[in-house]
Amino acid sequence: MGAPIVKEFGVESTCLKFFPYQGAACVVPQYGVEADANGNKIVKAGTPFPSNDGNCLGYLLTDVDVTQGDAAGTYVFEGTIDPAKLSANSIVVNSSAKKATPKVTFYEAAYPAS
Repeated sequence: MGAPIVKEFGVESTCLKFFPYQGAACVVPQYGVEADANGNKIVKAGTPFPSNDGNCLGYLLTDVDVTQGDAAGTYVFEGTIDPAKLSANSIVVNSSAKKATPKVTFYEAAYPAS
């Protein structure tokens, strides 16, 4: 027998700033994803899908684990993305990807100085 499968339940972090959003199902490929220190291959929330260029359809809503192979995910094609969350995941979105997704807003709040 192998090791038991452990599943954590809770609220997943997303790349969104505000709700609502519109998204679509997708298959996230394992190809090209490097393993982390634990051997897991995780594609981070906010990653441009399927590529970070003019062919971008949207941005992954949540982290997708592709350790065992290609995996199901959801990409956001209409909504508001939080750039701080992208920065935390070390994701930089090219201007051509932003141009290809006109219904996605990258919300950067500018608060007045006190």
